[in-house]
Parts: sequence; structure tokens; C-alpha cells
Amino acid sequence: MKAALVALMLMLPAGPAVAAVFGDGIAALEAKDFPGALAVFGPLAAQGNGDAQFMLGVMHENGLGVSKDMKAAASWYLKAAETGVASAQYNIGVFYQLGTGVTVDPAAARRWLAMAAEQGHHRAQNNLGTMYYTGGGVARDPIEALKWLTLAAEELKGEARDIALRNIAAIEKELSPGDITEAKRRVTAWKSLR
Repeated sequence: MKAALVALMLMLPAGPAVAAVFGDGIAALEAKDFPGALAVFGPLAAQGNGDAQFMLGVMHENGLGVSKDMKAAASWYLKAAETGVASAQYNIGVFYQLGTGVTVDPAAARRWLAMAAEQGHHRAQNNLGTMYYTGGGVARDPIEALKWLTLAAEELKGEARDIALRNIAAIEKELSPGDITEAKRRVTAWKSLR
């Protein structure tokens, strides 16, 4: 958990003063000082800080110093997602996919996953690619699926990467060479905008 929290802190943008205070909240979480973490994240979240809102979602989802409450986690993730936090967009997208703390809503899942995927969130790219491949919540589009899964597979690790690569191989079997070329063109175009 410690490594994940440190990595998360490094990914989240914030001004120097807010980052220092936010870092105190991360340090409190690492030390399992959940009241201390809540004392930091609560006021920041109330001021509209998306990173703090995301962390409150994490705390509610995992029962860290608060009751495990998926509706509260979803509410915090949604608030953070609305501020542009890619990890929150991914999490609320998955919540809408699965009906965790919210009603299943494939259109909302696709919208939030697409926002996170556009920011380069690899797990969101993977989920979005799978949605396009299966037609779950979107019109089935194997070319768009191949685009997103290719982008995801470049950064995913371990079993998640292996699954993405197997899905890519399955998609490529059903596409024409021209379709595969189009998917590769879309990958290149997406990367050129970064």
C-alpha cells in the first residue's frame, strides 16, 4: 500500500502549499493514522481539491478509518472525477460498469473511462478497449478497441498486460489488414497529441 500511495502522490498535481499539506495526508495514511489523514483530506476536499476528494473515495472504498461505504466512495470519486483527476474518472467509470455504489450505467461508464483514457490512464484505456470490443455500453468497434488496447498494453504490467495482449491477438484475427493499419494510425494520432 505504501508504494501505491507514494506513486499516487507523485502523479497528482497541486500547488506547493497544497502539495505539502496533501503529502501530510499521504504520510498519515502510510502510518495508518487514519484520523490524521481524514483531518488533512477532509478540509481540502471541502475546498474542492480533487486529489483529496479522490483520497476520501479510496478511504471509503477500503474502510480506512471510516466505514466501508461504496456509495460514499462513489460520491467522492465522482466529485474528484469532475475536477479532472484521471484515477477518479477511472474508478467511477468502473463503479458505473459494475454497479458499485451507483446504478449500472454503461453510458456513464464509457464517458468516464474515455476521459481517463484520453489522459493516458492505462487501466481506463484497457477497460474502454474491452467495451469497444464487446459492445458493452458502446457500439461495437473492433478498430477503436484495438487502438485503446494497444495503448494500454504498452504500459500495463503482469497479468493485466498479458490479458490485453491476448485480446489484441483475438481482435487482429477478425480485422482486415486495412483495419489493423487504421487502428495503428489512430494510436499514432493519439500519441501525437500528447
